[in-house]
Amino acid sequence: MPSGKDTLNLLVKEVGRDFPIQQIRVLPEGVVFEVAAKPHGLEEDFDKLRMNLKTMGFTATVKEASNGLQLGVVKLPSVNARSVRVNQVMLVLTLLTTVFSGSLLWGSYHDSFSLFNWDNIVNGAVYFALPLLLILGTHELSHFYMARRHGLNASLPFFIPSIPPIGTFGAFISIREPLPTRKALLDVGVSGPIGGFLVTIPVLMLGFHLTTVGSVAVGGGSGPLMYLGVPLAMQLVELLFPSAGAYMMHPTLFAGWLGLFVTGINLLPAGQLDGGHIARSVLGDNTKWLGMGTIAILLIMSFSYTGWLIFAVLIYFLGIFHPPPLNDLTPLDNRRKVVAALALVLLLMCFMPLPIQS
Repeated sequence: MPSGKDTLNLLVKEVGRDFPIQQIRVLPEGVVFEVAAKPHGLEEDFDKLRMNLKTMGFTATVKEASNGLQLGVVKLPSVNARSVRVNQVMLVLTLLTTVFSGSLLWGSYHDSFSLFNWDNIVNGAVYFALPLLLILGTHELSHFYMARRHGLNASLPFFIPSIPPIGTFGAFISIREPLPTRKALLDVGVSGPIGGFLVTIPVLMLGFHLTTVGSVAVGGGSGPLMYLGVPLAMQLVELLFPSAGAYMMHPTLFAGWLGLFVTGINLLPAGQLDGGHIARSVLGDNTKWLGMGTIAILLIMSFSYTGWLIFAVLIYFLGIFHPPPLNDLTPLDNRRKVVAALALVLLLMCFMPLPIQS
């Protein structure tokens, strides 16, 4: 690596265009260029180099060295063109499972439980499945849009079907190359929670309105009662819809509640979660301590709600330590620091220490 003298010459030409080369070392895993320090213009020049190398099938990292900067150039792993068939099939399956879950919720809400009741199926689709998928879809498409805006190879969302009462384990996109900068890390990480939250708020407002209009008293539906935690964002929206009694939660309100729950989980500052991306962009390598602290807090809270134990284990096995972006030297600008602070506010507004009580 590289495969030949011609390839090496091309790499030297690309790197040397904007970075004065002082030394070159060819290693089995790639090429290391010792270059002169660039007090100004590092971000723009490195990003231009990254995009040029990408067309050649390579990528680069940059870090500080004793006499300047060190650019490491390695070959990108081959990524075959992938069909969107899998995305389509998983979307259809998730639509079916969420409609089925919505049908059961609607039947329970109106005390008309039946597996093959078309009224339940239609209303379950309209009042639960579609709002929920709209929230999840907006969340992931916001990630997708921001990743593409930064020139990254990203997949369309993969929706994951599940069993009732929710019908889905959520959705995700696959970014098939390293994140280039702290700015890209923040932009991609924060875009999903913000996009999903902006859709969740009108869903909550509609849900509260329908709950008030429906006025199904607590205990008036069929099936066992389940009490849900009420995050701060939901409490604030509820102020617009004063109620004179305690009513069953309309399926649309439940979809909005799930939107807040998903947003809160994703904003936890650990590992590969959206909050982990945001924290890494702000704190750098110190994020590992925040990630370990997050897992410790989840383990403590699992004594009150065992679901946190599952999330703690998942975060641990998916990886506590977030890899650095290709350019970890260029800091965030002030505008993005404000956005990162906004993400912390969203976490506090959406997170529920005790989301479910029986």
